[in-house]
Amino acid sequence: MIWINELPYQVVYLIIVILASIVYKLAFARKLPLLKSIMVYIFLAIGCVILFVFHYMGFPIMVAMLLTIIMVVVTRVRLSFVKRD
Repeated sequence: MIWINELPYQVVYLIIVILASIVYKLAFARKLPLLKSIMVYIFLAIGCVILFVFHYMGFPIMVAMLLTIIMVVVTRVRLSFVKRD
């Protein structure tokens, strides 16, 4: 994913925030009122600054987030099959 380092830093940060939002929504999100939900996403975006710094330090943050999304989706699909039986 070397091509990602050629993108502007705002785009890289936006990608990290989007991936973190997907992970949150798939794995942890509960039904919340609108204002509380907005606050959660604001704090999530603030917390992504640390992940952004780690990305530029050379840690594979985006790869780890993509793998997390894949694992959560596989788990959800598997659970849906188990519940169906």
